[in-house]
Amino acid sequence: MGYPGVCDRRHTRGMLRPTLRGTTLRTMPRIILTVGLLLGALSAALVATGCGGSDDGGQFANQPTGEFPVEVIDATFKPVQTVAETYDLTIAVRNSGEETIPAINTVIDLPGLGSTLAFAYGDKQPGLAMNQRPVWVLEEGWPKLADTVGRGGATTADKRTFEFGELAPGDTANMVWRLVAVRPGFYRLRYQIAAGLGPDTRAVDEAGRSPSGVLPVKISELARLTEINEKGQVVPVSPEEQLRVEAQQESANSELVP
Repeated sequence: MGYPGVCDRRHTRGMLRPTLRGTTLRTMPRIILTVGLLLGALSAALVATGCGGSDDGGQFANQPTGEFPVEVIDATFKPVQTVAETYDLTIAVRNSGEETIPAINTVIDLPGLGSTLAFAYGDKQPGLAMNQRPVWVLEEGWPKLADTVGRGGATTADKRTFEFGELAPGDTANMVWRLVAVRPGFYRLRYQIAAGLGPDTRAVDEAGRSPSGVLPVKISELARLTEINEKGQVVPVSPEEQLRVEAQQESANSELVP
């Protein structure tokens, strides 16, 4: 008597021979292929079951869902800028709820300009392999939280979204982007705050809407004008004076055009 589950060759030797005799070299590859396909299908089913069977369920399965109250404390970006100069975009938000926000993040674009990249516009010229053109260039190592020492970096798969991690109740995230203006013109920079990267994790303001805002900016080709104040110091002129001089310059240029 053999052990359970162990084949006794004395009893199985005769049973195996007819099967082997009926199997030729021509049919063996077909049998191996069929078994391989069955095993592959079984493995795929097990993987799909283990991962939840959907992209959203797997990618954001462990992320809390729901609405998280957020207050925008500050959003600052210099309204009058000059090409080739560096400026800081600062957005400060506070977790005004009672639960930790899983992944505070900001989506940035230029509304109405076909932005698929942050700080860029869509060039309408046909036939371009890549039609995104920068208005601002993000400096290396940015964005980051204001109290971060060294390099930052908060990029995600979406090139318009920047994620800064968890935010505890009552805490504030001071997010800073260091940018170089590269294209003159009038622009509206839009930001929108979110509480997570999944579709079911939302940041909401007091009105129940997604916290957002628009910052108007004029980028000039002219260098920033300066003047000497009463103390003998060289200081930039006021934004109003800068705009007045630029308007005069644009008017003079237009008169020269035939």
